[in-house]
Parts: sequence; C-alpha cells; structure tokens
Amino acid sequence: MKIPTRVPIYVAVILLLNATARPQVKNTAEGITAANQPIRVLELRNYVTKPGQRDKFISYFETNFVDSQNAIGGYILGQFRVEDADDNFFWIRGFNDMASRSRYLPEFYRGEFWKLRRGYVNDMLVNNDNVYLLKPLGLSEGHLDEAVSSNEFGKKKGLVVVDYYVANTRLKELIEFFRSKYLPFLKRNDISTTSWVSELTENDFPGLPVFQDKNLLVTITPYQDEAEYRLKLKQMNADSGRKLAAELREIVTTKTTLILHPTKKSFSN
Repeated sequence: MKIPTRVPIYVAVILLLNATARPQVKNTAEGITAANQPIRVLELRNYVTKPGQRDKFISYFETNFVDSQNAIGGYILGQFRVEDADDNFFWIRGFNDMASRSRYLPEFYRGEFWKLRRGYVNDMLVNNDNVYLLKPLGLSEGHLDEAVSSNEFGKKKGLVVVDYYVANTRLKELIEFFRSKYLPFLKRNDISTTSWVSELTENDFPGLPVFQDKNLLVTITPYQDEAEYRLKLKQMNADSGRKLAAELREIVTTKTTLILHPTKKSFSN
C-alpha cells in the first residue's frame, strides 16, 4: 500500500494496520468469465462450512475466487447451496483437460493470491475433501469422451440436480442403458442433461484429494425452477418411466441425488 508523503506518521501506521487486518478482496482479474470453454475435466466440490458460516463463505468465495481462477484456467461453472444441508456449499470447477489442470493447481495454490487468503477462508470450513474428478461421457456411438461446452452450465438458472449412480462392476452395462434407453426417454420429456464418469488419470496434486470411482456415472441436470423439476419428476413417474426405473434399479448399486440452489452470483460464464 503506497502512503502519500505528507500523511502524518501516526496516520500512516493506522492505514497500514487496517490494510493488513484481513485478506484483501480486490481481484486483479475482475470480469474474466468461463464462457466458451471446452470442458474435458470436471471437479464437483461439496464443502462443509462451520455452523452459520455458509453465507459468509459464499460471499468471500465469490468476491475472491471466481475471476481469479477463471483467469488462469480453473473455470468456475456454478456455486450452490445444497438442499437440506444447511452447512454445505457446492461448487463446480472445470478444465480444458488434465494437462491444464496439472498446470493450474500448482500455479493457483502455490501463488501469493491464495496464500494471502487461505487462512481466512479455511477457518470457515470443516471439510473440503468431498470432491469427484470426472470426464464427459458422450453417449452417442463412437464418441465416449467428448468435451462439454462451459456454456452448458447455467443455461437454466433456477435449480440443478446432480445424480450419482454407482454400478458395482456393471458400469459398461449402465452406460449402454443410458445411451439406448434412458437418455432418449429424458429427451422425449424435454429434459436436458450432461453425463460424466470418473477421470481415472492419476491425480498429480495430492494436496487436493479426489474420488475416482471406476463404477461411477454422474448426471448434471438443470431446471428453470423447482416447479419445473417437480413437474418433470411427475412425468417421469408415469408408466413408461416406472418401467425404466425398475430396469435401472437392477443395474445400479446405489444412487445419491443432490438438489442444488444456485447462489445469486452463480453461472458467471
């Protein structure tokens, strides 16, 4: 902080103390977005904050860690409150590919920008290790590893549903079921989703642990609002949907659903 030469010394000391009392919030990369990026690697990051700290954490995160990450290739694709989990903050980060992620992580987490802020932000957290590392599953024949445009995130800004399907030893069967039956059924009901499986390339930044379950398939589905989501659920529970659901239960070992409510500053791309 530069102090004018004619400021009395006691005023200068006060200014310096105020400047260092808490992490600075100014971003040097203000306004940089995640638009128009091919995403081949995705992190789903589900954090637990200390009780009553979630909104404070969200405010600090969105002021400091959206533009700054977008600027160097860690694209922030959405920030969310998790329904029925008052202390959970869920956010999505995407990369062009694993090589980009490998460059990004040390640049960001060993850089001065993060070092100046990590103590303040980490003090609001209980846990930040619930992270899934994924890659796109293009379900058309012959295209099983396509990029997903970052613009797909936030097309509908009212609600996002993330479904985690674990098919123990039967992932190939689950993928074929999705390709041939389930996704066409969703399309007929005007439901657009993206599908993902675990990225199994070794995580070369062990300071940020991730889940890499070889039996996992994940879908990310946006809705205009909760009313649309409930309506689509009702449509899917009609006769044809119930038959498909029964087939799906035979393949899937466990299924977990998260209902995510975007923050006001989510989808900055």
